[in-house]
Amino acid sequence: MKKRSIHYNKLIFTICIVLVSSFIMLSSALVAAATWTPEDELRAYVQDNYPWEEIEVSNVQVQGTLSDERPERIQVEKGPLGRAVFSFIFSNDEKILVQADVRAYGRVIMSRRPFQKRHVIEEEDIYLTKMDIRKMPRNLLRDPEKILGKSLKRSINANMPIEEDMVEMFQLVERGKRVVLLLSLKGMIIRADGKTKEKGYVGTSVRAINISSKKEVSGVLIDENTVKVEL
Repeated sequence: MKKRSIHYNKLIFTICIVLVSSFIMLSSALVAAATWTPEDELRAYVQDNYPWEEIEVSNVQVQGTLSDERPERIQVEKGPLGRAVFSFIFSNDEKILVQADVRAYGRVIMSRRPFQKRHVIEEEDIYLTKMDIRKMPRNLLRDPEKILGKSLKRSINANMPIEEDMVEMFQLVERGKRVVLLLSLKGMIIRADGKTKEKGYVGTSVRAINISSKKEVSGVLIDENTVKVEL
C-alpha cells in the first residue's frame, strides 16, 4: 500500500512538472508573439520617415504568416497614405506584403468667430485643430506666432482654416501712429518725433510728418514704431 502511494505521488508530481513546463512554453510563445504587431511597426516606420505630427494605422491585412522576429526593414510598395501596401523584409530575405489604411494629421489654425477685413488677429481669435494631411491646402498657416498682431486681408467666417493669402504677413501701422523719425546725416543719427500720414506695413515706405517742424517726410517703417527717413 505504501509503495502504491509513493508511485501515485510520483505520478502526480510528474504530471505537475509537465503542466508547468507546458504553461511556461505557451507563455513564452505568447510573449514572443506579443512583442510586436504590424500596426505598431507601420506606425513607427511612418513616424520615423515622414514629417507628420500624428499617424493613424487601421484595417491591417497580412498576406502570409508573420514570425516572432521583427522585420529588418519596411519598404513602401504603394502609399504611404490611403490604402497603402508595404513589404516587411526579414533577416532571411523573406518578404511579406502588408496592407493598411494609413492617415496622417497636422495642426492647423482656425478662426473662432467671423472677422471683418483689417481685423488684427489676437490669441483669443484663433485655435488649433488637427486636419487630415490630404485635405490640407498647401498654403495653410500652422504657427500661431506668425499671425498674431497681423491684420486680415479679407473677411472670414467662423471655424475657417486660415491661409497665408488671408493675412497681411507684415505688421500693419495705422495712419496717425506716433513714431520715431531716424535720419542719418554725415555719420550722425538724428531722431525726431513724428506721426504717420497714411497706413503702411513694416518694411514698406510711408509718409510721415515731423511734429516739431511740421515738415512731411518719406521713409521706411523698420518696425511698428520707427521710420527711417529717406533723403
